[in-house]
Amino acid sequence: MTEKNETRRARELVLSAVATIGNYDYAINYIFKQDGSMEVDLALTGIMLAKGVKEKRADENNSMMKMDSSGHLVAEHVVAPHHQHFFNFRLDFDVDGTNNSVTEMNSSAMAAGVDNPYLNGFVMRETMFKTEREAQRSMDLPAARVWSVMNPSIKNSLGQNTSFILVPGANSLPYVAPDSPVRKRAQFINSHFWATRYNGDEIYAAGVYPNQSKGGGGLPQYLANNESLENQDVVVWYTLGVTHIPRPEEWSVMPTTHVGFKLLPGAFFNRNPALDVPR
Repeated sequence: MTEKNETRRARELVLSAVATIGNYDYAINYIFKQDGSMEVDLALTGIMLAKGVKEKRADENNSMMKMDSSGHLVAEHVVAPHHQHFFNFRLDFDVDGTNNSVTEMNSSAMAAGVDNPYLNGFVMRETMFKTEREAQRSMDLPAARVWSVMNPSIKNSLGQNTSFILVPGANSLPYVAPDSPVRKRAQFINSHFWATRYNGDEIYAAGVYPNQSKGGGGLPQYLANNESLENQDVVVWYTLGVTHIPRPEEWSVMPTTHVGFKLLPGAFFNRNPALDVPR
């Protein structure tokens, strides 16, 4: 014990952009940190698309103040509908070069036995995706599922392949019907994670003209040729969903909701890169 306290002031580089679409404001913050990680913080605020109703209060037996199956009372005579927001982030990785591969990491409890005498052990299994269609995946909370982009030919001083790991944050599944026109035009919401081989013409997850589309553009089209992902220049597409059940505290102007994900270095460095932060 040294009986001394050591602290360092963290510094972050934040690159921000704000888009106003309809009645919502979306702020996207890319936060670069001294430990080599990056965090994407998506901030949502604005005014809910409410409607007028005759009711002033909810049923006495309904503590959630639900007026019907698709909306909540947020003020007297005002109901805001349930809705979802979906975003897709195109992440063009080049981990120590352009020849990369994509893997998925899933954790599970170890079976009882000699190797797990106290019944508290668990293992992580990593699987490499061979093709683009194999890499169309969704989150799995019981497996603590994350994904990585690694360089199969570059290793750190410990003999581990350099990589960056995509760690999801809060997310949602879509409730809109698969055969609805909206979902046909935005099929990127069918999975949380996609990976494709780099193509300079493949920029938009829903295609170039989603509002005029009959569906099938964007990521489903990019995966049609099912190209190899092994030791290739790869692009990761991450879909982030927000399910919004309105509350009275969000009327008339919403407090900001924060969602996002992280990119963590996985054996990209030989040690913690923040150890040399000055006092």
